[in-house]
Amino acid sequence: MEKHLTLKQKDHVARKIYKTYQRAQLDILYLNQHYNYYPQVDMFKVKDTSSSYHNGDEKMIKQLERKQKLESFVGIIHQIHNHLSKDTYEFIEHEYINYYQASWWMSFYSRASYYRMKHRALDEFIECIQIFWSEEEILSLLES
Repeated sequence: MEKHLTLKQKDHVARKIYKTYQRAQLDILYLNQHYNYYPQVDMFKVKDTSSSYHNGDEKMIKQLERKQKLESFVGIIHQIHNHLSKDTYEFIEHEYINYYQASWWMSFYSRASYYRMKHRALDEFIECIQIFWSEEEILSLLES
């Protein structure tokens, strides 16, 4: 599939995935800090006929499901990182994860080497992504 995508499209897919990855990490941190997932009984809210107590259960279940989905997504990205070569991971880390300035590569690569490395890294990244997601799921990232 990576032969069908241009460099710009591959870059868009990678940026979208890493934006979602960083947001998922922040959401997991927030959920861990602000939600207590152990069963609790608030004696002032518990009534036999009250529906507010049941809504709390539904809310907790939705939050648990959301947290599990986020952790699953972050786990997939970590597995992808484990399958990448050292050079590819370092490039992706500079370009997408810890992106602080656009000209980070000037001290490491010439312009031609940078684009050659970018092609190689994104091809390897897309190849690893295909293990976990279908081609349709990857192409749907281009539409948004």
